[in-house]
Amino acid sequence: MKYLNFVSKAIASLLIISAISCNLAYAKQTDKVVLHINNPLKMTMLVNNVKNLRKMLDKDAIITIVVNGPAVARFSTTFSSRKQLDEILQQNAAVNICSFALKNKKISKEQLFKGVNYLEDGGVFKLVELQQQGFAYLKP
Repeated sequence: MKYLNFVSKAIASLLIISAISCNLAYAKQTDKVVLHINNPLKMTMLVNNVKNLRKMLDKDAIITIVVNGPAVARFSTTFSSRKQLDEILQQNAAVNICSFALKNKKISKEQLFKGVNYLEDGGVFKLVELQQQGFAYLKP
């Protein structure tokens, strides 16, 4: 009987320690968000989403953007202004551009504005990868 009582207490203690460890691990997690844009008409919304997230999330939050489809042109010299890109970069957000969409739009890697990342394996693959890493997915 004493043995059974000891085992029950040991299991209960392990469960409590496990729950505390999980809570501590969760409390230390950094917020991670990926915003996906493929519609160039949603650029203003994207910029506003990034600014609002930066205000609301912890300063160490990771905000990254994946751009594919027709929106890639807004991040290249084929577009007349990089003002919105600069607003995003000022919020310490990473901007990642799909290589396949660039090819479809006949835009070379060299035509990308400085400050953006080229996704050799494409935007859709990057979105999957980030979601598997625990990033919250938003689409403006």
